Amino acid sequence: MKNYKLWYAAPAKNWNIALPLGNGRMGAMIFGGTVLERISLNEDTCWYGGFRDRVNPDAKKYLPVVRQLLKEDRISEAQELAEEALTATPDGERHYEVLCDLILQQLDGDRPEGLHGMRNMRGGDMARHEREVSEYRRELDIRDGVHTVNYVRKNKAVRRESFISTPHQVFAMRHEGFPARVLLRRGSYVNRIDKVDDSTILLTGQTGDGGVEYMAVCRAVGEGVHVIGNTMHVGEKADIFLAAATSYRFDDLQAECLAKLEAAVAAGYDTVKAAHVAEHRSVMDRCCLSLCGDESLDELPTDRRLARYGEGHADNGLEEMYFAFGRYLLAGCSRPGTLPANLQGIWNDDFHPAWDGKYTININTEMNYWPAESCNLSEMHLPLFDHLKRMRPHGEHVARAMYGARGWMAHHNTDLWGDCAPQDTYCPATYWPMGAAWLTLHIAEHYRFTLDEAFLRDHYDLMEGAAEFFLDAAVEREDGMYTISPSSSPENVYITPSGESGTLTDAAAMDGQILYALMSALEECGAVLGRDTAKYSAFKAKLNPVQIEDGRIKEWLRECKDGCPGHRHISHLFALYPGWQITPDTPAEFAAARATLEKRLSCGGGHTGWSRAWIMCLWARLLDGEKAGENIRLLLERSTLPNLFDNHPPFQIDGNFGSVAGMAEMLVQSHEGFLRLLPAVPTRWKTGEAKGIKARGGYTVDICWNGAAYTAEITAQTDRVLKLADGQTHAHKAGDVIRIVG
Repeated sequence: MKNYKLWYAAPAKNWNIALPLGNGRMGAMIFGGTVLERISLNEDTCWYGGFRDRVNPDAKKYLPVVRQLLKEDRISEAQELAEEALTATPDGERHYEVLCDLILQQLDGDRPEGLHGMRNMRGGDMARHEREVSEYRRELDIRDGVHTVNYVRKNKAVRRESFISTPHQVFAMRHEGFPARVLLRRGSYVNRIDKVDDSTILLTGQTGDGGVEYMAVCRAVGEGVHVIGNTMHVGEKADIFLAAATSYRFDDLQAECLAKLEAAVAAGYDTVKAAHVAEHRSVMDRCCLSLCGDESLDELPTDRRLARYGEGHADNGLEEMYFAFGRYLLAGCSRPGTLPANLQGIWNDDFHPAWDGKYTININTEMNYWPAESCNLSEMHLPLFDHLKRMRPHGEHVARAMYGARGWMAHHNTDLWGDCAPQDTYCPATYWPMGAAWLTLHIAEHYRFTLDEAFLRDHYDLMEGAAEFFLDAAVEREDGMYTISPSSSPENVYITPSGESGTLTDAAAMDGQILYALMSALEECGAVLGRDTAKYSAFKAKLNPVQIEDGRIKEWLRECKDGCPGHRHISHLFALYPGWQITPDTPAEFAAARATLEKRLSCGGGHTGWSRAWIMCLWARLLDGEKAGENIRLLLERSTLPNLFDNHPPFQIDGNFGSVAGMAEMLVQSHEGFLRLLPAVPTRWKTGEAKGIKARGGYTVDICWNGAAYTAEITAQTDRVLKLADGQTHAHKAGDVIRIVG
């Protein structure tokens, strides 16, 4: 894999140009300051508060009333009652928090700024701390997972190198330059900052409302290291290590942190770095994309390169770097044993972040994991499944107490504790009950790619529980078909024939599409495990979620008009992507899906980063490479921050992941029971090569192309028959490499 490097010719003035490091459990954003270096640190379990049972005690009593009001088209009354009876008490889940800042202040002979000014760097103007330097460069090496800052000040070379190690579970920095102060800061949201010994300082506290206890411990090694009060001093050369822990995982936080620091210090910086780079490269090198871009553009700083691209200049190299960066981010915020990637991945700068930094599960968390399998990051998917197990008992309680149903369910958000009760009082989203059903579809996807029967056996019951809820809670209409009530088509608005505007509904097409996919997954996976799936087949037979009206897929399966035809959610195309009920083998629906997407875009759709990423995936499934490629361009032009983070706005990470999934979908598709090779490649990708793309059925695809001609090598994981879109079949054994020339 090429050593892709995001690099900049000036320090980051704000969060949106700082650069990320992560190992799933710890995250860092590095600003690259000249006199004052700020490193914003996160730990995945640093959340405010603890679990609360928030089920509204009147929910079960009034649920039938809400359903009847919706059936009678008394929309306003239904929504008013839902706000009183179905809203959780209190109405909010818990939120993600910052761990702390690690600040390094160079003592270069100028009078240093007082410590008071460094109490809270968050949201401040970093530019006021900068000084004149020459030969400045800060960069993030994606392949190695290492950040460096280099410059010259007062004729002295300054260099800082940083990474977060997965093998050693520490943040590590090598500092070379002027003597410096090293500080730990958390603004006013900290209990204590203390000296542990002459080379170690400690920050500790507890988040509000009885939340987790947290700790960060920093140790320096080198000449002149000493601590005065809670300020550490280092000499011209020093190695700095930091470990963090919370009470969510550990009982003795200090013992845990010190053990990690002592192991890292004993090994030495060079050994810790070598282990980190080897592990990180093993992840990054297994999948890559080359689009034969102009390598001379690598000499441009990334922010200038992005701006140039936005002016209409071609840059295939930027697109392939964006693909690599997306994989880098998923490996940085979701690792086996960690929490899953939240709305900001793991990187958060606020004590009360946008949308609480939680797990929004009416598309955003799901989108985070769309590239996990196809982009050869399968083990990074595992934290999501661990979290489903945390959610299940709470979801069972919500199912019983609110709906009088068996099984388990979740609404449109969850948090550290796996809370499944409704979040907010936002009618377009709050009462949507499909969260668990959609999330458990990822179990089937993981199996389809890996063919791991042991995994499937251990997680199949999560899918069964999510389905069991709807076996009880679904409502049978007069025509004998099932619908879900109350629900919504996230987060859109409809208009009834009488002119009333509504969001709460009993007719959202997406609900049936998700349930069709879930029942199909239970049939498919149940056959592998020898389970009886007759009840799921019977339920599926009473679903008709893909209906066409005026040549487009209906969003609501009853008479109404779209109140926001350019909405960012495109929920009624779930059956096209990430589902696969709509394919070229269903030509009427396939054509209607295209018309639906065109209508959405003509009315202003795709105006957020993650929505644009979803659109890219939909065009790929529609086998339109030019449209898919156009939306890569639009995403980079309009919805990408200078550090290549996705911009909703503000920053949320799902667009990074959804777009990477879309790029993989343009190269290889496997959802139809056979492989399509290069199904949606735009003209500007005339020549290219992709290695390590995964496909369902346990296949790994390496493919290179020049125009319409291509050569593919497909490595098989098991004994079976490979089927291709053109009708070719190839029987093979496990480990065989099938060579395809097209």
